[in-house]
Amino acid sequence: MKTACFRRARLLSAAFGLTVAAAGCATPQHPDPLEPMNRKIFAFNEALDRWALEPAARAWDFVLPGIVQDSLNDFFKNLNMPVVFANDLLQLKPKAAAYDLTRFLQNTIFGLGGFIDIASMVKIPENDEDFGQTLGYWGVPPGAYLVVPILGPYTLRAGVGDIVDTSATAYAYTNMFWMDVVGLNTAETAGASVGTEALRLLNLRAIYLEEIDDSRRDAFDYYAFIRNAFLQSRRAKVADQTDAPVLDDDDLYFFDEEDEEEGFDDDQFDD
Repeated sequence: MKTACFRRARLLSAAFGLTVAAAGCATPQHPDPLEPMNRKIFAFNEALDRWALEPAARAWDFVLPGIVQDSLNDFFKNLNMPVVFANDLLQLKPKAAAYDLTRFLQNTIFGLGGFIDIASMVKIPENDEDFGQTLGYWGVPPGAYLVVPILGPYTLRAGVGDIVDTSATAYAYTNMFWMDVVGLNTAETAGASVGTEALRLLNLRAIYLEEIDDSRRDAFDYYAFIRNAFLQSRRAKVADQTDAPVLDDDDLYFFDEEDEEEGFDDDQFDD
């Protein structure tokens, strides 16, 4: 876990080091000063998805029923709840923190480790907070938009937040007593972490097969569509606009989902 998570953190650190100089050029009206480079990386990610991940996801979707895919997705979301809880506290949201702690405990204890979303069944509210949103809560500007190879879209602020969340998660899991109990060494833990992350991404890609196909087909400029949807989603999350479109910005860009292309304006987003 530690090795894999810190590899991701190093990759993000290197990528966002490239945006520091450009961050001062990014404005709410023009958040994408690195667009020529971003489009090339986006094309690479698209090719990787079409030739590798999408075929694997279609096979996965053929083999596994939708209810199993949803259960796996609930399990991985539950694993991330300690990060959400910590950011609730950092954003001075005690009520949200109480809800999320309750969700984590109920789903972990009564939902078979998170495979069954018991908390949603009893109408406990769910929040989605990360350190990038925490920085936004305290007034840190979003910075330049950047497409990272394999990892997908970020803003400078969201990327720094992801590095912090990833590093904190790695430290927490590698210092848990159960690693010693089950006898996992560092190499075995890293291998298990890589396999778990690959499974999570594959399952998520299978869930969004139709939505991604529709977006690709309907968007006049798919790069601009993904960028605008991502920035709108991040802006809404920082503002806690729960009725706004929600995208999963902490994963590969092609997991981002939007219902309609209409209403996006390249010059109106500031996150």
